[in-house]
Amino acid sequence: MTALRELEPTSAAAAAELPRRVFTPIARDYDQPALVLSLFQYRRWHRFLLSRLQLPPGAHVLDMATGTGALAFDLLSQTDAHVTGADITRPMLLEAKARADGRLDGRLRLVECSAEAPPFTDQSFDAITFAYLLRYVSDVPATLGGLARLLKPGGTMASLDFAVPSGIWYPLWRLYTGIVLPAGGRLFSKHWKDVGAFLGPSIRDFNRCWPEDRLREAWHDAGFADVRSRRLSLGGAIVTWGTKAT
Repeated sequence: MTALRELEPTSAAAAAELPRRVFTPIARDYDQPALVLSLFQYRRWHRFLLSRLQLPPGAHVLDMATGTGALAFDLLSQTDAHVTGADITRPMLLEAKARADGRLDGRLRLVECSAEAPPFTDQSFDAITFAYLLRYVSDVPATLGGLARLLKPGGTMASLDFAVPSGIWYPLWRLYTGIVLPAGGRLFSKHWKDVGAFLGPSIRDFNRCWPEDRLREAWHDAGFADVRSRRLSLGGAIVTWGTKAT
């Protein structure tokens, strides 16, 4: 836990190193523990996020922070899109590559890069998705602006992250993230225990700095119109989406 907390993203270099330190040790067994520790909710969150996209036939979609490709594979199975999955953590990308196993008729491309310096041409994607990204970057507005440049005018960007519930659900959320999540992670591995202990403070800190209204305003400032957000699972997750202004 200490090693992870020492690497909070206070600079671009620290922001780049943090997800590598968090996710590299759990890359090979990521998907099943992630599903269980989300209380079997994250596939539901993915479905809602994908329902926000308006894709033309044969769309080109960037899935930034793709990890092991869970969201990218949902896109590929539900649409005829061509998907570029990008992530800063090579072991996660290698797991995504193993899952693809040469299938999908060349519709999946995997690229190792950071969200703060993506190596793609401006206006080259019809849609952009990302999950659990902004807590790991050094400059949220700059990252949103950089992603907006990659999107064609009229294209949709949609994101998913954890959130902090309010009202009567907050004490239960604190109990879950403070005690149950680390203990549950320990059932899988020491590394998952560390990640479970890291997540609660990480989510609280981000939501304190970037509450829902402020984050939507940052999307608007980055060039998105009609920015909306929806809380899911009693407020424990949030999907944000918007359309790039034409």
